[in-house]
Amino acid sequence: MTWRALRSRAMGVAVAALALGQPAAAAEAVRAKPRHIMSMTLCADLLLLQMVPKSRIASVTYLAHDGAEALFPGADAGIAVNHGTPEDIIVERPDLILSDDFSTPVTRRLASQIGAPLVVVKGANSFAEIREVVRQVGAAVGEPERAQALIARMDAGLAELAAKPARRPLRVVAWGGGDSVPGQGTLSSRIFEAAGAVNIAAKPGIAYTSFDVEELLAAHPDVLLYGGGGPVKPLVSGEAGQHRVIRRLYAGRHIAYNEAAHTCGLPQSVQSALDLRRAFDALAERRAGR
Repeated sequence: MTWRALRSRAMGVAVAALALGQPAAAAEAVRAKPRHIMSMTLCADLLLLQMVPKSRIASVTYLAHDGAEALFPGADAGIAVNHGTPEDIIVERPDLILSDDFSTPVTRRLASQIGAPLVVVKGANSFAEIREVVRQVGAAVGEPERAQALIARMDAGLAELAAKPARRPLRVVAWGGGDSVPGQGTLSSRIFEAAGAVNIAAKPGIAYTSFDVEELLAAHPDVLLYGGGGPVKPLVSGEAGQHRVIRRLYAGRHIAYNEAAHTCGLPQSVQSALDLRRAFDALAERRAGR
């Protein structure tokens, strides 16, 4: 085909696209979007469900349902699930795979063989890292504007929290029996700080620590936090609440947070901070009214 013929053909495509009210470049971008996306990690599941219609999702992991149910019920309804196996890739033949740092060499090889780009979605332990990951997934799935809208909503929540700092930051610790307590640099700690609290487990160089009952009582936090799936409200339940001393001392000062928003760095992580701030304010009002 001659240069003149190629140029004429390109002009024809552009004219056709403009006739539909869409520039040729935009039309090409639409065609280039992946249409059969497979997610092989929970955190990618929860981002993917917010960015593309179900018709473009090949599958999410078998773990996705509980996280979606806690954050946006029904978002995963009708979507196939995978168990992260090579067989899943062979059967589904996706045109994009979202995975994590732990994807196996077999996964990478199969992705290459079927011609599906494999995007490694890293974990996020801060709101800045959440912005990076959301932009990464948005670019991969061809929805940068949707990604930016999610970030803008998160930033609005952070601005709301910053506009009205807590009058007296409460000393808190996330304690579910003491074996694995989130400390410095964890997403949970960043969420507690955004809510206006001081995480007493945040020690230099220690991401996760442990508190037995005696250590907890010696530290004497104002509030005990624990991960749950439901609405945030003062409760005494779960493993930690079964100890008679804890039940007595922290009745009314034992608050649940939405664990799904802490397990993965998501735009909804800021909602957990907003919910905790309201719970902290309500507790402060009750204590002031005594």
